[in-house]
Amino acid sequence: MESLVRSASASAEAVSRQIGAAIKPTILIAEDHVDSREAMRELLEAFGFEVIEAGNGRQAVSVALEQGPRLILMDVMMPEMDGFQAIRELRKQPATRTTPIIALTAMDGARELALHAGANDFVRKPVDIRRLIGLVNGWISREHN
Repeated sequence: MESLVRSASASAEAVSRQIGAAIKPTILIAEDHVDSREAMRELLEAFGFEVIEAGNGRQAVSVALEQGPRLILMDVMMPEMDGFQAIRELRKQPATRTTPIIALTAMDGARELALHAGANDFVRKPVDIRRLIGLVNGWISREHN
């Protein structure tokens, strides 16, 4: 795991250098389970990202519009506004229309629903760390090419 963290952290740093950013790319984690959100935050910070958080879909829309993250990780099953609704709402807004969104869930059949709602990609829970970090780095790099 330590070598994986070092390798992905170097990848995140290379992405930052490639786009000329002096600051770390900011990622919004929208997840209602505090433990899952904290684990994801610690993981992404270890890989060199800055993290902001939201505990439900409504809050995710608000935080995304206020803080303009470079990428959003969206759990699809949340209270107040589910991730599908939040994705659709974010796609209606000019400020977040093209922000990469990766949907996260353990729900069967959610991939197609998430992509139809406007997500760019999908990761099944439990999360494969290598796949997630690869997708995050890929979407952040693609955003600036």
